[in-house]
Amino acid sequence: MTKKVKLADIAKLANVSAITVSRALSTPDKVKPETCDKIQRIAAELGYIPNLMAKGLKARSKTIGVIVPTIINPFFANALKSIIRSASKTGYTCLFFSSDESAAMEQNAVNTLISYNVDGIIIAVISEDEDYRPSYFATLAKLNIPVVLLDRQIEAPHSGGVYLDNVDSGYKLGKTVAKGRHQRILLVSGSANSKVANSRLAGIKMALEECASGAQLDIIKADFNSALAQQLTAEYLLGNQPDAVIGLNNQITLGALEACVQHGLRPDQDVAFYSIDEIATAKHFGVTIPCIKHDVEEFGYHAVTQLIRTIESDNSEKHAEIIIRGVVMA
Repeated sequence: MTKKVKLADIAKLANVSAITVSRALSTPDKVKPETCDKIQRIAAELGYIPNLMAKGLKARSKTIGVIVPTIINPFFANALKSIIRSASKTGYTCLFFSSDESAAMEQNAVNTLISYNVDGIIIAVISEDEDYRPSYFATLAKLNIPVVLLDRQIEAPHSGGVYLDNVDSGYKLGKTVAKGRHQRILLVSGSANSKVANSRLAGIKMALEECASGAQLDIIKADFNSALAQQLTAEYLLGNQPDAVIGLNNQITLGALEACVQHGLRPDQDVAFYSIDEIATAKHFGVTIPCIKHDVEEFGYHAVTQLIRTIESDNSEKHAEIIIRGVVMA
Protein backbone atom coordinates (compact mmCIF):
# COMPACT_ATOMS: atom_id res chain seq x y z
CA MET A 1 0.00 0.00 0.00
CA THR A 2 1.31 3.43 -0.91
CA LYS A 3 2.23 5.57 2.07
CA LYS A 4 0.07 8.64 2.40
CA VAL A 5 2.00 11.83 1.62
CA LYS A 6 1.91 14.46 4.38
CA LEU A 7 2.57 18.19 4.37
CA ALA A 8 5.76 17.53 6.33
CA ASP A 9 7.09 15.32 3.51
CA ILE A 10 6.61 18.13 1.00
CA ALA A 11 8.03 20.72 3.41
CA LYS A 12 11.20 18.68 3.90
CA LEU A 13 11.88 18.38 0.16
CA ALA A 14 11.02 22.04 -0.49
CA ASN A 15 13.06 23.20 2.51
CA VAL A 16 10.20 25.26 3.90
CA SER A 17 7.80 24.99 6.84
CA ALA A 18 4.63 22.87 6.77
CA ILE A 19 2.63 26.09 7.20
CA THR A 20 4.15 27.50 4.00
CA VAL A 21 3.26 24.28 2.18
CA SER A 22 -0.32 24.51 3.43
CA ARG A 23 -0.61 28.09 2.22
CA ALA A 24 0.90 27.28 -1.17
CA LEU A 25 -1.68 24.55 -1.72
CA SER A 26 -4.72 26.34 -0.35
CA THR A 27 -4.06 30.07 -0.80
CA PRO A 28 -1.18 30.30 -3.33
CA ASP A 29 -1.52 34.07 -3.67
CA LYS A 30 -0.08 34.39 -0.14
CA VAL A 31 3.20 32.66 -1.07
CA LYS A 32 6.03 33.91 -3.28
CA PRO A 33 5.44 32.65 -6.86
CA GLU A 34 8.77 30.80 -7.12
CA THR A 35 8.22 29.09 -3.76
CA CYS A 36 4.63 28.27 -4.61
CA ASP A 37 5.62 26.72 -7.95
CA LYS A 38 8.29 24.61 -6.28
CA ILE A 39 5.89 23.34 -3.61
CA GLN A 40 3.12 22.54 -6.07
CA ARG A 41 5.54 20.69 -8.33
CA ILE A 42 6.81 18.55 -5.44
CA ALA A 43 3.26 17.90 -4.24
CA ALA A 44 2.23 16.74 -7.71
CA GLU A 45 5.28 14.48 -8.04
CA LEU A 46 4.56 12.85 -4.67
CA GLY A 47 0.85 12.45 -5.41
CA TYR A 48 -0.26 14.51 -2.43
CA ILE A 49 -4.00 14.52 -1.66
CA PRO A 50 -5.44 17.32 0.51
CA ASN A 51 -7.43 16.16 3.52
CA LEU A 52 -10.68 18.00 2.75
CA MET A 53 -12.61 14.79 2.13
CA ALA A 54 -9.98 12.16 2.90
CA LYS A 55 -12.35 10.13 5.09
CA GLY A 56 -14.49 9.32 2.11
CA LEU A 57 -11.78 8.44 -0.40
CA LYS A 58 -12.77 4.76 -0.68
CA ALA A 59 -16.41 5.46 -1.48
CA ARG A 60 -17.69 6.80 -4.76
CA SER A 61 -18.86 10.37 -4.58
CA LYS A 62 -21.08 10.20 -7.70
CA THR A 63 -19.31 13.40 -8.69
CA ILE A 64 -17.22 14.15 -11.77
CA GLY A 65 -14.96 17.11 -12.35
CA VAL A 66 -15.01 19.13 -15.55
CA ILE A 67 -12.26 21.56 -16.56
CA VAL A 68 -12.43 23.70 -19.69
CA PRO A 69 -10.02 26.46 -20.75
CA THR A 70 -12.73 29.12 -21.10
CA ILE A 71 -16.47 29.63 -21.07
CA ILE A 72 -16.25 32.73 -23.27
CA ASN A 73 -15.99 30.44 -26.28
CA PRO A 74 -19.54 29.19 -27.01
CA PHE A 75 -18.13 25.83 -28.07
CA PHE A 76 -16.88 25.04 -24.55
CA ALA A 77 -19.87 26.68 -22.87
CA ASN A 78 -22.26 24.48 -24.85
CA ALA A 79 -20.12 21.38 -24.30
CA LEU A 80 -20.26 22.06 -20.57
CA LYS A 81 -24.05 22.30 -20.65
CA SER A 82 -24.22 18.99 -22.50
CA ILE A 83 -21.89 17.32 -19.99
CA ILE A 84 -23.93 18.54 -17.03
CA ARG A 85 -27.19 17.34 -18.62
CA SER A 86 -25.76 13.94 -19.55
CA ALA A 87 -24.18 13.43 -16.12
CA SER A 88 -27.39 14.39 -14.33
CA LYS A 89 -29.36 11.76 -16.25
CA THR A 90 -27.07 9.07 -14.86
CA GLY A 91 -27.16 10.37 -11.29
CA TYR A 92 -23.82 12.17 -11.30
CA THR A 93 -23.12 15.74 -10.20
CA CYS A 94 -20.54 17.94 -11.93
CA LEU A 95 -17.99 20.22 -10.32
CA PHE A 96 -16.96 22.73 -12.97
CA PHE A 97 -13.79 24.82 -13.31
CA SER A 98 -12.49 27.17 -15.97
CA SER A 99 -8.69 27.22 -16.20
CA ASP A 100 -8.77 30.57 -18.00
CA GLU A 101 -6.03 29.29 -20.34
CA SER A 102 -3.62 29.22 -17.37
CA ALA A 103 -1.43 26.21 -16.53
CA ALA A 104 -1.35 27.22 -12.85
CA MET A 105 -5.14 27.52 -12.65
CA GLU A 106 -5.50 24.20 -14.45
CA GLN A 107 -3.21 22.54 -11.88
CA ASN A 108 -5.10 24.15 -8.98
CA ALA A 109 -8.41 22.96 -10.43
CA VAL A 110 -7.12 19.39 -10.59
CA ASN A 111 -5.83 19.62 -7.01
CA THR A 112 -9.22 20.88 -5.82
CA LEU A 113 -11.10 18.12 -7.64
CA ILE A 114 -8.82 15.51 -6.08
CA SER A 115 -9.53 16.99 -2.65
CA TYR A 116 -13.26 16.68 -3.28
CA ASN A 117 -12.90 12.99 -4.07
CA VAL A 118 -14.31 13.14 -7.60
CA ASP A 119 -14.79 9.79 -9.32
CA GLY A 120 -13.32 11.01 -12.59
CA ILE A 121 -12.41 14.09 -14.62
CA ILE A 122 -13.30 15.40 -18.07
CA ILE A 123 -10.78 17.97 -19.21
CA ALA A 124 -10.08 20.18 -22.20
CA VAL A 125 -6.48 21.12 -21.48
CA ILE A 126 -5.21 24.64 -22.05
CA SER A 127 -2.93 23.54 -24.88
CA GLU A 128 -2.52 20.63 -27.27
CA ASP A 129 0.92 21.77 -28.35
CA GLU A 130 3.29 18.86 -28.80
CA ASP A 131 5.42 19.73 -25.77
CA TYR A 132 2.54 20.20 -23.30
CA ARG A 133 2.65 17.36 -20.73
CA PRO A 134 1.22 18.44 -17.34
CA SER A 135 2.57 16.47 -14.38
CA TYR A 136 -0.86 16.11 -12.77
CA PHE A 137 -1.81 13.36 -15.23
CA ALA A 138 0.72 11.05 -13.54
CA THR A 139 -0.76 11.97 -10.16
CA LEU A 140 -4.29 11.15 -11.32
CA ALA A 141 -3.07 7.83 -12.71
CA LYS A 142 -1.48 6.94 -9.36
CA LEU A 143 -4.75 7.74 -7.62
CA ASN A 144 -6.79 5.71 -10.13
CA ILE A 145 -8.88 8.73 -11.08
CA PRO A 146 -9.93 8.19 -14.72
CA VAL A 147 -9.59 11.07 -17.16
CA VAL A 148 -11.37 11.68 -20.46
CA LEU A 149 -9.79 14.24 -22.77
CA LEU A 150 -12.10 16.66 -24.50
CA ASP A 151 -11.31 18.31 -27.86
CA ARG A 152 -7.57 18.63 -27.29
CA GLN A 153 -5.43 15.52 -27.51
CA ILE A 154 -2.08 15.25 -25.74
CA GLU A 155 0.34 12.48 -24.81
CA ALA A 156 -0.72 11.79 -21.23
CA PRO A 157 -2.34 8.91 -19.30
CA HIS A 158 -6.11 8.95 -19.93
CA SER A 159 -9.07 6.58 -20.15
CA GLY A 160 -10.63 7.94 -23.33
CA GLY A 161 -11.10 10.96 -25.51
CA VAL A 162 -13.66 12.75 -27.63
CA TYR A 163 -12.27 14.89 -30.42
CA LEU A 164 -13.28 16.71 -33.57
CA ASP A 165 -12.10 15.46 -36.96
CA ASN A 166 -10.05 18.54 -37.68
CA VAL A 167 -8.63 17.47 -41.04
CA ASP A 168 -12.15 16.69 -42.24
CA SER A 169 -13.41 20.06 -40.95
CA GLY A 170 -10.67 21.91 -42.81
CA TYR A 171 -11.23 19.89 -45.97
CA LYS A 172 -14.98 20.53 -46.03
CA LEU A 173 -14.50 24.25 -45.41
CA GLY A 174 -11.76 24.40 -48.05
CA LYS A 175 -14.15 22.93 -50.63
CA THR A 176 -16.68 25.61 -49.74
CA VAL A 177 -14.06 28.38 -49.98
CA ALA A 178 -12.91 27.13 -53.39
CA LYS A 179 -16.41 27.65 -54.80
CA GLY A 180 -16.01 31.40 -54.14
CA ARG A 181 -13.18 31.64 -56.71
CA HIS A 182 -11.26 34.08 -54.54
CA GLN A 183 -7.97 35.59 -55.67
CA ARG A 184 -6.35 36.23 -52.31
CA ILE A 185 -7.28 34.47 -49.07
CA LEU A 186 -6.17 35.34 -45.55
CA LEU A 187 -6.18 32.34 -43.23
CA VAL A 188 -5.92 33.17 -39.53
CA SER A 189 -4.69 30.05 -37.74
CA GLY A 190 -3.80 28.91 -34.23
CA SER A 191 -0.26 28.67 -32.88
CA ALA A 192 2.48 27.05 -34.93
CA ASN A 193 2.62 23.99 -32.62
CA SER A 194 -1.15 23.48 -32.36
CA LYS A 195 -2.22 20.02 -33.56
CA VAL A 196 -5.80 21.24 -34.02
CA ALA A 197 -4.78 24.27 -36.10
CA ASN A 198 -2.27 22.35 -38.19
CA SER A 199 -4.79 19.58 -38.93
CA ARG A 200 -7.44 22.08 -40.00
CA LEU A 201 -4.90 23.95 -42.10
CA ALA A 202 -3.81 20.71 -43.79
CA GLY A 203 -7.42 19.91 -44.69
CA ILE A 204 -8.01 23.36 -46.17
CA LYS A 205 -4.83 23.24 -48.25
CA MET A 206 -5.75 19.76 -49.52
CA ALA A 207 -9.17 20.97 -50.67
CA LEU A 208 -7.83 24.11 -52.36
CA GLU A 209 -5.18 22.10 -54.20
CA GLU A 210 -7.73 19.53 -55.36
CA CYS A 211 -9.95 22.30 -56.70
CA ALA A 212 -6.96 24.02 -58.33
CA SER A 213 -8.28 27.33 -57.00
CA GLY A 214 -5.07 29.20 -57.84
CA ALA A 215 -5.76 31.63 -54.99
CA GLN A 216 -2.90 33.19 -53.05
CA LEU A 217 -3.10 31.89 -49.47
CA ASP A 218 -1.64 34.16 -46.77
CA ILE A 219 -1.37 32.52 -43.33
CA ILE A 220 -1.18 34.23 -39.94
CA LYS A 221 -0.20 32.15 -36.92
CA ALA A 222 -2.24 33.58 -34.05
CA ASP A 223 -3.94 31.58 -31.32
CA PHE A 224 -7.47 30.47 -30.51
CA ASN A 225 -8.55 33.80 -29.04
CA SER A 226 -10.14 36.85 -30.57
CA ALA A 227 -7.79 39.51 -29.18
CA LEU A 228 -4.62 38.18 -30.79
CA ALA A 229 -6.46 37.36 -34.01
CA GLN A 230 -7.78 40.93 -34.15
CA GLN A 231 -4.34 42.41 -33.52
CA LEU A 232 -2.48 40.32 -36.09
CA THR A 233 -5.20 40.69 -38.72
CA ALA A 234 -5.17 44.48 -38.24
CA GLU A 235 -1.39 44.52 -38.75
CA TYR A 236 -1.72 42.39 -41.89
CA LEU A 237 -4.39 44.67 -43.37
CA LEU A 238 -2.08 47.69 -43.22
CA GLY A 239 -0.31 46.40 -46.33
CA ASN A 240 -2.64 43.78 -47.78
CA GLN A 241 -6.26 43.41 -48.86
CA PRO A 242 -7.66 39.89 -49.20
CA ASP A 243 -11.01 39.16 -50.77
CA ALA A 244 -11.67 36.30 -48.32
CA VAL A 245 -10.80 35.50 -44.70
CA ILE A 246 -10.83 32.07 -43.04
CA GLY A 247 -10.87 31.77 -39.25
CA LEU A 248 -9.88 28.40 -37.81
CA ASN A 249 -12.29 28.70 -34.88
CA ASN A 250 -15.10 31.01 -33.83
CA GLN A 251 -12.94 33.24 -31.63
CA ILE A 252 -10.36 33.73 -34.38
CA THR A 253 -13.09 34.56 -36.89
CA LEU A 254 -14.63 37.14 -34.57
CA GLY A 255 -11.25 38.80 -34.02
CA ALA A 256 -10.51 38.91 -37.76
CA LEU A 257 -14.02 40.23 -38.46
CA GLU A 258 -13.51 43.05 -35.98
CA ALA A 259 -10.17 43.99 -37.55
CA CYS A 260 -11.69 44.10 -41.05
CA VAL A 261 -14.60 46.29 -39.96
CA GLN A 262 -12.21 48.66 -38.19
CA HIS A 263 -10.14 48.78 -41.39
CA GLY A 264 -13.20 49.81 -43.40
CA LEU A 265 -13.77 46.50 -45.17
CA ARG A 266 -17.42 45.48 -45.50
CA PRO A 267 -18.17 41.80 -44.79
CA ASP A 268 -19.98 40.06 -47.67
CA GLN A 269 -19.15 42.98 -49.97
CA ASP A 270 -15.43 43.77 -49.78
CA VAL A 271 -14.40 40.53 -48.13
CA ALA A 272 -16.01 37.10 -47.67
CA PHE A 273 -15.73 35.29 -44.35
CA TYR A 274 -15.50 31.56 -43.59
CA SER A 275 -15.18 29.85 -40.23
CA ILE A 276 -14.64 26.54 -38.52
CA ASP A 277 -17.27 26.76 -35.76
CA GLU A 278 -20.53 28.60 -36.15
CA ILE A 279 -20.74 32.34 -35.51
CA ALA A 280 -24.27 32.39 -34.10
CA THR A 281 -24.46 36.20 -33.83
CA ALA A 282 -23.42 36.90 -37.45
CA LYS A 283 -26.96 36.70 -38.80
CA HIS A 284 -28.09 39.44 -36.41
CA PHE A 285 -25.76 41.83 -38.23
CA GLY A 286 -26.76 40.70 -41.70
CA VAL A 287 -23.46 38.89 -42.27
CA THR A 288 -23.30 35.47 -43.90
CA ILE A 289 -20.43 33.27 -42.69
CA PRO A 290 -20.32 29.74 -44.14
CA CYS A 291 -18.93 27.49 -41.43
CA ILE A 292 -18.36 24.00 -40.12
CA LYS A 293 -20.82 23.23 -37.34
CA HIS A 294 -20.26 20.43 -34.83
CA ASP A 295 -22.84 18.63 -32.73
CA VAL A 296 -21.68 19.80 -29.30
CA GLU A 297 -24.53 17.93 -27.59
CA GLU A 298 -23.12 14.67 -28.93
CA PHE A 299 -19.64 15.81 -27.93
CA GLY A 300 -20.58 16.16 -24.25
CA TYR A 301 -22.69 13.00 -24.20
CA HIS A 302 -19.85 10.78 -25.39
CA ALA A 303 -17.38 12.29 -22.91
CA VAL A 304 -19.70 11.54 -19.98
CA THR A 305 -20.54 8.06 -21.28
CA GLN A 306 -16.86 7.12 -21.61
CA LEU A 307 -15.98 8.42 -18.17
CA ILE A 308 -18.87 6.81 -16.29
CA ARG A 309 -18.31 3.50 -18.07
CA THR A 310 -14.74 3.54 -16.76
CA ILE A 311 -15.78 4.57 -13.25
CA GLU A 312 -18.49 1.95 -12.84
CA SER A 313 -16.62 -0.92 -14.44
CA ASP A 314 -13.46 -0.33 -12.38
CA ASN A 315 -11.67 -1.14 -15.63
CA SER A 316 -8.51 0.77 -16.42
CA GLU A 317 -8.55 -0.33 -20.08
CA LYS A 318 -8.47 2.65 -22.42
CA HIS A 319 -11.56 3.28 -24.54
CA ALA A 320 -11.39 3.83 -28.28
CA GLU A 321 -11.26 7.49 -29.26
CA ILE A 322 -14.53 9.01 -30.45
CA ILE A 323 -14.28 11.36 -33.41
CA ILE A 324 -17.02 13.88 -34.17
CA ARG A 325 -17.35 15.20 -37.72
CA GLY A 326 -18.82 18.56 -38.60
CA VAL A 327 -21.22 19.63 -41.32
CA VAL A 328 -21.14 22.63 -43.65
CA MET A 329 -23.56 25.43 -42.77
CA ALA A 330 -23.95 28.08 -45.47
